Amino acid sequence: MYDKEFKQIFDLAKGLVDDIEILLSSGKSFSVKIHKQEVESFNYADSKGIGIRIIKDGRVGYSYTEEFSEEAFKVIIQEAVDNSKYVENIEPVTLANYPDIDQKLDIYSDELDKVKVEDKIALAKRLEELAYAQDERVKNVPHVSYSDGYSYSRIANSKGLDKSTKANYAVSFVMVLVQEGEDTKSGSDFIITRDFNKLDPEKLAKTAVTEAVDLLNASAPASGQLPVVFNNDTMASLISTFSGVFSAKSAQEGRSLLKGRIGARIASDNVTLIDDGLHPDGMGTSPFDSEGFPSQKTSLIENGVLKSFLHNTITAAIDKTTSTGNGARSYKGSLVVAPSNLYLQQGEHTEADLFNTYDNVIEIVDLQGLHSGANPISGDFSLSAEGFQWEKGERVGGVSNFTVSGNFFRLLEDVEKIGNNFKFNTSSCGSPSVLVKRISISSK
Repeated sequence: MYDKEFKQIFDLAKGLVDDIEILLSSGKSFSVKIHKQEVESFNYADSKGIGIRIIKDGRVGYSYTEEFSEEAFKVIIQEAVDNSKYVENIEPVTLANYPDIDQKLDIYSDELDKVKVEDKIALAKRLEELAYAQDERVKNVPHVSYSDGYSYSRIANSKGLDKSTKANYAVSFVMVLVQEGEDTKSGSDFIITRDFNKLDPEKLAKTAVTEAVDLLNASAPASGQLPVVFNNDTMASLISTFSGVFSAKSAQEGRSLLKGRIGARIASDNVTLIDDGLHPDGMGTSPFDSEGFPSQKTSLIENGVLKSFLHNTITAAIDKTTSTGNGARSYKGSLVVAPSNLYLQQGEHTEADLFNTYDNVIEIVDLQGLHSGANPISGDFSLSAEGFQWEKGERVGGVSNFTVSGNFFRLLEDVEKIGNNFKFNTSSCGSPSVLVKRISISSK
């Protein structure tokens, strides 16, 4: 696809640049929201754009266009050349014809693209219907949605590299509000998959309503340093929030406290943190990154020991190592480092094991304020939370109106047990439930 456009850009760039890389992204997205069995919103969008990265006299320049014409291509080539003249710090940028991966990835479903719009709407309506039917205390279902997306990307450079890939996904989400007396609580759940038949509305409705109902009449927990279980969703959110500390670019720029600590023990010995661009269930899976470098599985923390940072080819050259396939950029942006599918490796413990370890345990099922209440550099966080009180392995009631405070690096050191209930979130970050020995809980 887009052979004509790529040839035009390469031909126009001859004699003007030393090397050039072309990144094309195109996609389609669909979403529908339901309210009281009526379509509240319906969106269908197409997008496409081409971004170029050029090397001229050792300096790098970027530019992009969403207009696919010879005139537009002339403009972005000249813009990229002009931009390169103002680059102050010359980075060790090289382009190459990187090899392909050995395996075939199953990240595109023909069947998903064939699903009819009326079936997507019907699924969302059924989900809302089931949510109301779960419990008479369900007073509102403020958010019920189905969405899906398709993406195509192609990257080629003047060294002979030319790769393309396509992928798709579907997501169903529900949020409910339940009320008993004056007390109101919310619950939610989602499923993200490439198989439409796995979007189980009964499971989604039951999970969301059960969580909300069980939180009714919650009390404030005792304050202090207490054992805590972060469920798989909240632990994945914490990992995502602090994922930048594992970027080689952040370390090189002094924005990660892990700088200079490769080979050091930074977590409990049962903690293994992985970034896997080839994971079969990850929504960040691709055969190559935004430089065309082959994706791979990288152990960042292995049994508690820091083994690697995430690299693109530039950060790898600075550290005299090899890229981990984590070069990332949109066609509009410049090259950065980003995780693909970042996850905490699951353990062998059941959820019951986690709650039976101590007589009193707080389970956290919702965290609020991750953007404002967490410092991604220091690792400190102070977040509003909701969850459940467990006593001697039995759940005795909901807890709310409290704050959980700590430090991400200390939390990794205090991980005592890891569950076997792994789940990816919609940001391609995953985790099982995790028991932390102690963390600060304070009632509001």
